[in-house]
Amino acid sequence: MAVYCEICGSEIKREIHLIRVNSSELRVCKSCAKYGEVKKVLEKNQLAHSAARSPASSPQISPSDDKKTTKIYEQMLQDLNEEEDEDFGRRVKEARERKGWKQEELAQKIHEKQSIIRKIETGDIIPTKELREKLQRVLNI
Repeated sequence: MAVYCEICGSEIKREIHLIRVNSSELRVCKSCAKYGEVKKVLEKNQLAHSAARSPASSPQISPSDDKKTTKIYEQMLQDLNEEEDEDFGRRVKEARERKGWKQEELAQKIHEKQSIIRKIETGDIIPTKELREKLQRVLNI
């Protein structure tokens, strides 16, 4: 049975993190667990046992400060938008080629390995925020 993160939508392969954001309980992947208060970590096969408990039986908490909640949701949306930019690798490759640079040259300019540039361009990895900013600055994208 496939289980998907209720924040980013990716399939959860191993550990399911049950988090609380305000009065909501969510089943999320490890990387999205930072957006709430972790209540429990389950192995994927333990989910059937926890699903037997009805949501009405879980204790309710009072909503926290609206500003704090808004900040959490804004950060989640920003992170998801950055991760969902599937065209970023293609844009990096096109900008690099317009400048007439090889992957190795670009890597030297931003002090990274050529293999990282290759993986970004093919979509194998999503660059960190810092690496994304370096690429955008050097390539003017």
